[in-house]
Amino acid sequence: MNMEKCGKSAIGKWLIQLREGKKPDFRPTNHYLFEAVELRGLLYTQPELESEFPGIFKNSALPLVLDVGCYMGHTVIELAKHNPGINVLGLDVKYKRVVKSCRKIKREQLTNAKIAICDIRELVPILPEGSVFGMLIFFPDPWIKIRHHKFRFLNEEFFRELFSRLSRGGFIWIKTDHQEYYEAVSDFAPQCNFTIVDRLPDKVEQREYRTLFESMFLQKEIPIYQIICKKGTASPLYRATLKSS
Repeated sequence: MNMEKCGKSAIGKWLIQLREGKKPDFRPTNHYLFEAVELRGLLYTQPELESEFPGIFKNSALPLVLDVGCYMGHTVIELAKHNPGINVLGLDVKYKRVVKSCRKIKREQLTNAKIAICDIRELVPILPEGSVFGMLIFFPDPWIKIRHHKFRFLNEEFFRELFSRLSRGGFIWIKTDHQEYYEAVSDFAPQCNFTIVDRLPDKVEQREYRTLFESMFLQKEIPIYQIICKKGTASPLYRATLKSS
């Protein structure tokens, strides 16, 4: 789910052009792009989010949870189905992924789930303060080599910027198969005024919300590390490792 490498001008650019009735600067061949054009009201570009947020949902008063790097929408669907009292916005940067996620939402007839094609690092700065209740970030690119750590979007700067966008009691839930990345987040999160806790907030049904990647890793007996950071005052760390059964 490499959301970090796509530049601002690239993400959703062609969809924006087509929806605005402009002639794109290329000859479109991606059939997912054409399908995306017709998914208004379900699939949003960043400019559309800027102009319509938070009114994109039927009940905009419900708490909002973002699924960052939603892939094909599996977690978006599970989260929305089991939590009718929250709104879920899935984010990804690939047309195939966002379109397939939208297909699932339409099939399930969910009114509390939407999809956006954009980069989380570009979305957070435009979000109103206190507008997000939670954020799921499952298996982000760990950028393993030290010289590539600068490409990680999970860092102190991101956590500090996100802090004001989270509502009271808001949370960030991270899963990774890379221990060093997990330990790095565990170390700096309390410095950014987050408490590391052992469960989701009561507003969210307590489930594993297992992704396709997670199931694959567990089948191979690869350890999965997770951390739940709650907006608040730092306290002793809770660290968890999920083992394959």
